[in-house]
Amino acid sequence: MRRLASTGVKNEARESVVLSLSGAGRVLVMAGPVALGVLLAVVLPPIARWAVGLGIGLPFGPVWRVVGSMDTWWKVAIQVAILGLLGVLATIEILRRTARVTVTAERVRFDVGDEHRTLARSDIEAIFLDGSVLVVLDLESRQAFRGEPQAEAATLERVFREFGYPWRDADPFAGLYQPWSPESGQVPVAVEAVLAARAVAVRKRAGRESAELREALQKLGYEVRDDGDRQSWRPLVRP
Repeated sequence: MRRLASTGVKNEARESVVLSLSGAGRVLVMAGPVALGVLLAVVLPPIARWAVGLGIGLPFGPVWRVVGSMDTWWKVAIQVAILGLLGVLATIEILRRTARVTVTAERVRFDVGDEHRTLARSDIEAIFLDGSVLVVLDLESRQAFRGEPQAEAATLERVFREFGYPWRDADPFAGLYQPWSPESGQVPVAVEAVLAARAVAVRKRAGRESAELREALQKLGYEVRDDGDRQSWRPLVRP
């Protein structure tokens, strides 16, 4: 197994390519949140004291005054430690929820945190990006994988195309989606119930519950797409 080189990819027999953070991306993810936290800890107190000194009504006034009270080195040091720790936690969360993708000529593997999923090349109908999210459709047009990749869009497209995967510039079934309206009678009662439950989960930002309800819809023969807090649905397209 080898990592993707910046000079390109050679598609050799039994070779695999791991698509993860680039060198610059890794530095940004590993050091960026911590550096931002430390910077805010140092810069915000004098800014807050200046803003409070203007004598105007500030939104969240008590917060400004508390931040501005960090006027000794040890208070600033405590704030640096707190915001630095929050930066570390942000880095861990980014790495936990983004996907490292391993591609071979026969299969592709997705590693997201402690979860792993492998799809055979023969079971994949299309691969595309929905904004910053990587989507893989199976032969019945279900979303077999959906997640935010660590690799950049151009790198993903190049590698998947060179390994012979059906990369698409957009969702090939996008034209089949219809906006969901509660109790419109457009879908069967069972599908309506799942869509209604999922709408609540989407509003609550309950990602795991939303994903589980998406799988329930797929078992009923439907796929769903989120446009902000609104859902759109389409029937599965089976060969």
